[in-house]
Amino acid sequence: MRSFFSRILISNWLFLVVLLITATFVLFLTTVISSTYYVILFISYLVFSLYVAFHISYRIASNVTEQLRTLQERTRLINAGEFNSASIMTNIQELYELSTSINAMSERLQLQFSDLNIEKEKFNLLLENLKEGVFAIDKEKRILFQNKSIPKLLIPEGSQSRNIDTVIKEKKILQFLNQHIINETEGKINIEINKKYYSIRLYTLKRDDKTLLYIGVVLDKTEDRERQLLREQFVQSASHELKTPITSIKGYAETLEAKLKLNSESNEKKFLDAILRNTDRMIRIVEDMLTISKLETSNMVFQPELFSLNDLVDNIELTVFGFMNPRGQKFINEIPEDFMIKADLVQLEHVILNLIQNASTYSPDNSKIGVSAERLEKVNRIMVWDQGIGIEEKELERIFERFYRVDMDRSRSRGGTGLGLSIVKHIVKLHSGWVTVSSIPGKGSTFIVNLPIDILITPE
Repeated sequence: MRSFFSRILISNWLFLVVLLITATFVLFLTTVISSTYYVILFISYLVFSLYVAFHISYRIASNVTEQLRTLQERTRLINAGEFNSASIMTNIQELYELSTSINAMSERLQLQFSDLNIEKEKFNLLLENLKEGVFAIDKEKRILFQNKSIPKLLIPEGSQSRNIDTVIKEKKILQFLNQHIINETEGKINIEINKKYYSIRLYTLKRDDKTLLYIGVVLDKTEDRERQLLREQFVQSASHELKTPITSIKGYAETLEAKLKLNSESNEKKFLDAILRNTDRMIRIVEDMLTISKLETSNMVFQPELFSLNDLVDNIELTVFGFMNPRGQKFINEIPEDFMIKADLVQLEHVILNLIQNASTYSPDNSKIGVSAERLEKVNRIMVWDQGIGIEEKELERIFERFYRVDMDRSRSRGGTGLGLSIVKHIVKLHSGWVTVSSIPGKGSTFIVNLPIDILITPE
């Protein structure tokens, strides 16, 4: 195998040898022919030399060009993804090294594409067999992928490469998707279709802070919803059934207390007081359970109206005076007199009263409890602060759970039900708001209720 340079060099030397031999022959002919033929002889020699030069150049150029075309065709096939085409063979050293590199690259790319295809098949198989429905949408609102777990009511089968505006018939879902695609945000929606409950969560897939596409996950919540309804029905039934005997027990105990007129130091008096104290607590638990049940089933009446928050807190102050004054606790109303708010007055009163009762329960005697408010750009913020025992950081995530108490003994001794903060959370959520808490153990806590200025009913 020769190099391209050596081929040209040998061809040039051969050409010179041919010219020398031909020239010698021409000189010999000049000695044997008449001088009148010298011009014809010279022209013949010149034509022969040009022909030989052209022939050699053509052979070299065509040989190289043909092999370059072969390389070009091979790279074109590789670029098109055809890695199984025949390997390139060449007899020029420089092109041989290039063809060897191209063949090696082709084999490597073939292995890599084979591995990628295997991984792609595994990934597609995984997505197709997920219990949850999964779909992908690009920025042009075209459906790129959907697995078989997506209900046909939400996205019909065979909707790939089609626009969501033409395939999705449910208006709420279409509005939800369009809104978040336009704003390039993530979101969640719960929807009921033909007695089926679905939860749809939309995620954004980004690179360098640019949204590339949207991934949707569909969960069938029908069974969970049915179990939740059964639990709520049980709670409602149990609460109603418990309320009647508890009220009867309280009535009989009060009648005995009034009729017997027992000495305050007698055991019988203490027993009756314990019965009355615990029946009152049971009544509060039942009432709170009914309240939560109504909130969760959306049976709670929601009537937002514009009113003065300062006036509402002034009225609440008269209520809390009964359990704060005996302990020397001082209530402070820091609401501006002109602070107007749009909310359900009865429910917001329940929220603030529950937070104040909670603050009083976990605050020492002769401490201060206050309510303040501020208006931000999009929300009204109501803050209830105290100088109580505070809450450890590990407890903050659980304080809004039902029946969860930071200090079990203190709460029970004060008659707490463990449902107050859970009710607060549900009522605030009904107002499309949220509630947070900040606390320093040993110094106090601040509960912050955030209510949107434009109140919307949160769909369950």
